[in-house]
Amino acid sequence: MLLALQESDLQSVARTFQVGLQTVQLYLKKHAAGTLDQVKSPSGRRRTVQTEHEQILLQLLEEDADASLEEHARLLEEKTGLKISYRTVDRVFARHGITYKKNAGRVRAE
Repeated sequence: MLLALQESDLQSVARTFQVGLQTVQLYLKKHAAGTLDQVKSPSGRRRTVQTEHEQILLQLLEEDADASLEEHARLLEEKTGLKISYRTVDRVFARHGITYKKNAGRVRAE
């Protein structure tokens, strides 16, 4: 039985999986109770920008790659009615691995 492991065995398991001893003990306790596969519901509030909004933003980006973050936020609002900030647009793009670079042609005059 897994719960009959010695303290040194538990420490070895903890080192192997690079977790704390208490984590190993918690997992063993959950296994014995039959609740190891149960996941708690997520805490916090639901994201404002849902998957369908993200897809629309990505589509808008394909249609107009030169639009600013503010313009993308405005276009999304026009299309869906969801009002978000340009910072939120930036976070959505970052989640999809899209970096937003400034237009190199807009250099300050000297």
